[in-house]
Amino acid sequence: MKRILPAIILVFVFVFLTACNTEKRYYEGSGKVIANINGYKLTEDKFNLLVKSLPPKSQQQFQGEEGKKKLLEQLTIQKLLVQEAKRLNLDKNPDFLVKREMDEDSLLLEQYYRYLFDNYNPDEKALEDFYNSHPEIFAPKEEFEAYHILVTPQKDQKVFNTKKSDAVNEEQAQKKLKMIQKLLKKGVSFEKVAKAYSEGPSAPRGGYLGKFNLGRMIPEFENALKKMKPGEISEPVKTRFGYHIIYLKNRTKPQPKPFNQLTDQEKQQVLQQFFRTMLEKKIEELKANASITVQK
Repeated sequence: MKRILPAIILVFVFVFLTACNTEKRYYEGSGKVIANINGYKLTEDKFNLLVKSLPPKSQQQFQGEEGKKKLLEQLTIQKLLVQEAKRLNLDKNPDFLVKREMDEDSLLLEQYYRYLFDNYNPDEKALEDFYNSHPEIFAPKEEFEAYHILVTPQKDQKVFNTKKSDAVNEEQAQKKLKMIQKLLKKGVSFEKVAKAYSEGPSAPRGGYLGKFNLGRMIPEFENALKKMKPGEISEPVKTRFGYHIIYLKNRTKPQPKPFNQLTDQEKQQVLQQFFRTMLEKKIEELKANASITVQK
């Protein structure tokens, strides 16, 4: 008896530790079992969590005893089909395993974001400090007001200018650009020249593009704008649309509003940026402490 007892204890300890180290893939629930489907036990609290996980409109369909019965029937059918799929080993399929991994990661990330929000949600003072200490994020974007004259080196489907002027190749485009530049140097108003010769749809408006922030126009156009001062006219700027001669009427950089003047919607945007910045810092920290190897 003395020899057998230690062996029994070792087996018990091994089984106990193995059970403790087994990762639970699904919540088993507790309390009253309301359905048993081929050994799969659905408890009342798990059923309630399943209902809670549904979209609000779907939750309304399953209220009351009839709704509960209807959902139980749907869950039973689903579980029977899932059990059949497992019997066929479809849960061992690589495509399924990869998709399950991605789905689980996505759900866990959602839980992590909720954890951050619940545990690090800033109060009004912390949010104001964050806003004031990150002017590079919250400063209003610089605004531009500009005109342009567009010359395209190919035949246009529609000509918008009053002269019905249309360059149809590179040589004609270059000649037209030089002629336009001469008119502008002589003092002819930019709007008048644009109405007469621009090949873009803004020609009837004298080439007026309105007021806009960076990010609305194509890169080559914006790169030229950033180097210009109000009142300047650019050299021809080539883009995929053709050649642009730009007149910058004005550029302004509004001052950021004090925090106490922000609307609720703007404060919500500050809150989102707060969590975005916190998450970026966390990612950098995790990267710095991680062992990552990427094969080229």
